[in-house]
Amino acid sequence: MRKLEIIKQKRRFYMFSEKTRKAVLEVNEFFRKYTMAFEEKIHKMFIYYDTPEHDLQKSNIVLFKTHIGDFCELNMATEKISSTSLYTLRTKYKHFTHPIKPHESPIKYKSFLIESFKSMFMSSLRFDPEFLLKRLRPAYVIETVSREYRSTNITGLKITYSFDEDVYTNFENKVKAKANILTIYQHSAEATNPDFDDVIDKLNHYCKELTPTSETKIMIARKLTREAPIPAKLKAADKNAKKAKK
Repeated sequence: MRKLEIIKQKRRFYMFSEKTRKAVLEVNEFFRKYTMAFEEKIHKMFIYYDTPEHDLQKSNIVLFKTHIGDFCELNMATEKISSTSLYTLRTKYKHFTHPIKPHESPIKYKSFLIESFKSMFMSSLRFDPEFLLKRLRPAYVIETVSREYRSTNITGLKITYSFDEDVYTNFENKVKAKANILTIYQHSAEATNPDFDDVIDKLNHYCKELTPTSETKIMIARKLTREAPIPAKLKAADKNAKKAKK
């Protein structure tokens, strides 16, 4: 796996099927403005933590462990969304990271978590970090198989196309869900922003199989695993009961 690069900006799309990946590659091939090459297939996993009362989610904070190849890191960040919630306590985006081993619990890094909590929450808010730590548990797991392509052009633009097959697991209700997601990451300097915008414009215009979304992966996970699906037998029984009433 290549060294992880700094991400300047990114765009995300829902994909309908494997045909979408081929359509995106064909658009790039048709215009021949960018050189694209397959780089690697990577297995990723993101484990999100929260309390049973969803205290972090209510405060627009995410705590998660990232596994990408041999790379593993503990992250705490403010969610990049605007909200009118009474629990929205942030004033600007913050992101703290700490190296962690794949099988270690975040609780092992107690001092990192406490200091991050204090930095995230408003100083006027009184709370007990120790109490919060004791209640943390896995909330969601996102398992991803990514096929990544690197695209460049003569202006110095560097982009990674990540075609992801996601599996989302909600630990609270045990619901699982799947989705195909395309995320496009820009790694190059701001001078290449017009070229990055050109890539996105062409995909929006020519690839109708893509649906743009501003949602993060954890937002998608929450949405798709919100309720347990009704078993087919119960659906049939309910349908028969309605027929009998008629």
